[in-house]
Amino acid sequence: MIEPQIRALFAEIAVGEPACSRVDPRLARRRGRARLRWRRACLAGSSVLAAAAVAALAVVVGPVRPGSGPPAAGPAAPRQFNPLIPYASFGWLPAGESFVSGGVTPAESYMDAGHIGPEWSLDVYARGQCHLTGSARGLNCPGSKLQISQRAPDIAGHRAFWTGPGIAWQYARGGWAWLSIPAANLSAVLHSKDLLHEVLKIAGHVRYDVTTPLVFPARFSGLPSQWQVHNISYYVPDRGLLRADEYMLTTGNSRFHPHVGDLGVWTDAPYIIAHPRGGTCTPHDPSSQNTPLTINGYRVVLKRFHIGGLPVQELCGAHADGLWFDIQMFGAHPSINVASLFKDHMRLLGTNPANWTSKPIG
Repeated sequence: MIEPQIRALFAEIAVGEPACSRVDPRLARRRGRARLRWRRACLAGSSVLAAAAVAALAVVVGPVRPGSGPPAAGPAAPRQFNPLIPYASFGWLPAGESFVSGGVTPAESYMDAGHIGPEWSLDVYARGQCHLTGSARGLNCPGSKLQISQRAPDIAGHRAFWTGPGIAWQYARGGWAWLSIPAANLSAVLHSKDLLHEVLKIAGHVRYDVTTPLVFPARFSGLPSQWQVHNISYYVPDRGLLRADEYMLTTGNSRFHPHVGDLGVWTDAPYIIAHPRGGTCTPHDPSSQNTPLTINGYRVVLKRFHIGGLPVQELCGAHADGLWFDIQMFGAHPSINVASLFKDHMRLLGTNPANWTSKPIG
């Protein structure tokens, strides 16, 4: 990644107020795909299916009464997710396809899977984040309004709905999940016996309340007790582990500014990227004031610039114990500047997974 891409990433990453707003950093990381799947669902969901498509559904799934199950009963979905532990995961995927990446916020656990080309995207929401409209014509979730086409076969005994080229279901009391399907439209799904089988099997095998923690190739110590990991915007599989590459810390003074950048930004909240893959950190970036430094033996660059009227400080290093890292902080008076945060509180753990930690603060 080069500096303009990093700047775009940080400018577009947003996390709303805890447990009520959606973060979609995949828009910045994989430009356009995440937002397009929402838009595609909203547009396609309003189309009227042909009678042949409905007949095809009956032939494929047999004498099932779609959506015959009641609203989810039993245990309630969590009110918030722990950002250090992905709440959900794919329990089954078609042959040749695998988990690609994911993210966790207090309100949502999301992940992508596939091989080459379009991917399956799964969003699982915490309790109270999504609501059916009064006429069950739509499902409103943070940052999205899914238009419902019709009832779908129940998922694990719970009511489900087709939402364009996707399926939404109530996985627990107060909690909803949504699976984006790599298809042009819902008619294509219903006309394909194999694809419809895959959709229902993936949705029916989603695992909830996963306990496998994320691991971090960096650790922070000596910080005030109010500091915490607020969200993981990007994690990936790595040698049997789930490595957190991009995340945000909040302090007792962190504040959200919804009108800065594409999705809003937090001030006094370090945005962290640290992973073994390469990136650039040039001291000649024309879009910022650059100061080359050596901190803890690492050659780094301190950059200063403005986004949306807010001053920004950024510290990056391209070759730091085999890792590439970038720290960015918005706001004029952060609790700790990025140079001090890196020098006094951040320890890079190298590229050996055995040295990574599931406790990034402490």
